[in-house]
Amino acid sequence: MKKFLYFSLAALMLIAITSCDKTEPHKKKPVEGDGVTPVPEAVDLGIVVRGKNIKWASLNLGAENYYDYGDWYAWGETIPYYSSIWPLVWIKRNETDESTLRYNWESYIYANGSKNKLTKYCPDNEIDGTFWDIERCPEGPDGLTALLPDDDPVRQRLGGKWRMPTWEEFDALMQTKGNEDYEWKFKVRATDEEGNELSDCSGNRYTGLRITRLSTGASIYLPAAGLSGYDNTYPIGFYCASWGFYWSSTLDTEAYSNRENLPSPQNARAFHFDQNERCISPGWVWRCYGMSIRPVTE
Repeated sequence: MKKFLYFSLAALMLIAITSCDKTEPHKKKPVEGDGVTPVPEAVDLGIVVRGKNIKWASLNLGAENYYDYGDWYAWGETIPYYSSIWPLVWIKRNETDESTLRYNWESYIYANGSKNKLTKYCPDNEIDGTFWDIERCPEGPDGLTALLPDDDPVRQRLGGKWRMPTWEEFDALMQTKGNEDYEWKFKVRATDEEGNELSDCSGNRYTGLRITRLSTGASIYLPAAGLSGYDNTYPIGFYCASWGFYWSSTLDTEAYSNRENLPSPQNARAFHFDQNERCISPGWVWRCYGMSIRPVTE
């Protein structure tokens, strides 16, 4: 997979997504965190990373039900760029500016208006003693390669030990694919208690990836929520109901022998599955995109 995700915007359809009424009372009562965001259950899939048992949330961050898309976040930002998805209402930049936030470099808090003016999360990788990406980080490296707690929307919204998963933890989850104790099912349609298939507000049937540990019955469902951004003409909903994109807390720092294929602080790692039942490993996505988050705890 190429390091950047390029999209043919003319081929994409704008899809309004998420639950039909974000003003309805939450079905799960928060017990910690911001007092608003539904707190998920911690699902033990038997994933151990660095000696720690990593438990996965039963919901996307901001979701009320297992099949809900939840909210979209730019990497390292703690609030979405909208106040409502249905109907879609973008947040104003400020009281005097009529323009609104979008999931692009112009709006991204750590970009200073450009993908080549990153102000935070610039690793200090060097080649021949020289910082290799000074053009994108004009202030120089800060050595940060993973989100700080203050920039982790999971930690800020759920509190406790909840946080975004690292790429190492996503990689451990992907290692279960093909293991006889785990079942991976793609394109699983979400259903209600009577078995009726459920649809989002645009009429798209909820679909996603279900990962089950057979020996215990523990299971998580990852909705194919797509992603949001970059072009203002298509503000939200790329590949909704067919592809899933989930942020990790890890910046793209993998070193390559070919200088032209170096990692870039523009990108963070993401877990990505598509309608062809593929999981892209590792996946890199521009930090300014809005994507889903699946919390973890220990």
